[in-house]
Amino acid sequence: MTVLLVASCTSAGPRTGEILGASQEIVTSRQTAPLGGTDAARFVVVEADRNVAFTWQRFEETRAAFFADPGPGQVTIQSGDVLSITLVSTTENGAFVDFTTNSLSPIATTALPSQRVTELGTINVPPIGRVEVRGRTLPDVENFLDARLSEVLVNPSVVVELAQRNNALVSVVGAVGAPGSFAYTSGTARLLDLVSLAGGARSDIQGLDVSLSRRGSVRRVALSDVYRNPGLNVHVRPGDTISVEPRNHAAVVLGAAGENTQVEFNTRTISLARLLGQVGGIENRRADPKGVFIYRPTPRRLAGLLGINVSNYPGDDILVVYRFNLEEPGAFFTLSEFDVRNGDILYVANSRYEQIDAALDIFSDAVVRPITIARTIDGD
Repeated sequence: MTVLLVASCTSAGPRTGEILGASQEIVTSRQTAPLGGTDAARFVVVEADRNVAFTWQRFEETRAAFFADPGPGQVTIQSGDVLSITLVSTTENGAFVDFTTNSLSPIATTALPSQRVTELGTINVPPIGRVEVRGRTLPDVENFLDARLSEVLVNPSVVVELAQRNNALVSVVGAVGAPGSFAYTSGTARLLDLVSLAGGARSDIQGLDVSLSRRGSVRRVALSDVYRNPGLNVHVRPGDTISVEPRNHAAVVLGAAGENTQVEFNTRTISLARLLGQVGGIENRRADPKGVFIYRPTPRRLAGLLGINVSNYPGDDILVVYRFNLEEPGAFFTLSEFDVRNGDILYVANSRYEQIDAALDIFSDAVVRPITIARTIDGD
């Protein structure tokens, strides 16, 4: 009874065969082998090789990881904005009219007092009265006022400027020099323009991510990629929130590795070979070289590209365990090409020898030592 109890407690985690046997199916680049896993497990084991590593890399390069560039936008007037309006007009004899004093003046322009757009979206423009401007661009309002004023003035000209922006704002937060909200005054403004307005990044851009929140959706990309790839430097829109944050990625290492720990990295990915190197590799006798596993939820579309029958699994992500067999001569090429990602769990299974050794050690402590003591008492 004692020996059976000890043997059941010697494993720090599931062995290779137990993981393979519990999966729903095993997928390789050569074949798919359905297994009899329980419904509760609903995970797949994928035999990792260079094809799997390259498929992941191509998927990450091609999928829409960031917002598409909507192109230049229009600066439209909103309630709460403050407008500055200047009127210019000539009479038939060439004299200018100053509408603020209602008299002839040699001054060529007449500036109306700045005024805030009301909640109804209107402003007051003498001599024509209330004018609705909300939702219009500045050139639209200028053209509209030119047409209306031409009914009472000779060759009128109107200049409308946005003196203060109070509603259409873009916010920049996080690891920048001066976080805050900035007026959307130029339809050509891009993501990096706003980061610059906020004082730029506070640290090396190689370790930073930038996320853009727009209409309830959030997308994230490496800030260094935005500098390298103009297509990621998208035009901003009113209401956008830009967040610059340190990239605190981490993977957890468990099982028969040199060290059980959380490995942090500020790069987008880290190769499995490098990760294993940082924790001291796998333990020579304790580890099963055929049982190195990466646990990672995998997007449904990518799972299909890997040969998984996705119709057997619900949800947008499929639970996948990637298995690496280090007894294969070419496995170390795969280790250097397979990217570990944020949130991955690396598990190294115990070998059968470790199970036997642990059981024998405890059996020796529990049985052999008492026998030796008994012999001493007996005088042997």
